[in-house]
Amino acid sequence: MKPNLRFLELAILGLVLLTACKGTQSTTANLPKLAAADILRRAVAAAGGDTWQRPQTLVLQGTADFFPDGRQDMHMHFDKYAMYRVYPSENDEAHKANGCVRFDAAEGDSVFFKLTFDGKTSSTYLSPKAKPYEKHFAWSNNFGFGIIRFANSPGFRLDLLANDQVEGHPCYFIQITDPKQSKTMFAIDAQNFYIRMVGFDTEVGYHHRIYSDFKQAPNVSFLQPTRVRLYFKGAKWMDIRWHQFVVNQPIEPQIFIAGN
Repeated sequence: MKPNLRFLELAILGLVLLTACKGTQSTTANLPKLAAADILRRAVAAAGGDTWQRPQTLVLQGTADFFPDGRQDMHMHFDKYAMYRVYPSENDEAHKANGCVRFDAAEGDSVFFKLTFDGKTSSTYLSPKAKPYEKHFAWSNNFGFGIIRFANSPGFRLDLLANDQVEGHPCYFIQITDPKQSKTMFAIDAQNFYIRMVGFDTEVGYHHRIYSDFKQAPNVSFLQPTRVRLYFKGAKWMDIRWHQFVVNQPIEPQIFIAGN
């Protein structure tokens, strides 16, 4: 009797997946025990130390793919996606706009959105295609990563969460509670201490981002993930690829003025 090849294929696949799952569980369960504060210190050092923790400015330029409601059939591609950032010197609330920031998204000459905050006032241009997703572009639903730069300041609380993995990388998970009681979760690679994920609650559902393809900035101690994927309620909404980035170079103030 000839063996059922399809059955054998499925059996082998199941064995491989089971072995992989067991391997991941074993790896994350047996990570060296570290306090949340130690993990934070190592993450800051791996990202660039003092320069990364208190940067002045950052400019990112690249491309992005947008999936409204996580749907492949509504996919939009932006051949221009940019961020301009002037960092604050202090921060005690994770999910509130601070410093100065601007995001641009466009396909050719067609602008999808322009989002700016000049330190006091927000200005938003949304194309007709972007308007249905206005809540997802709100600062409160997107600000969160930067709080890790201030998490060793007075008034912050650090908690160690259960170990897990991100994209197969065993990670420590820590939760940062800021002085305003906002909570933000970070996944820190257990091997190189790169920050691989951030997650927090928003008014449009739980939001998390996965960071990968890390590169060091030239001539400055600053580690930048050049791929960032944004998820709401577990569905991928945005896949960003940063092709160029510049750290601590002057940014003209008018960049953050509405209409520019």
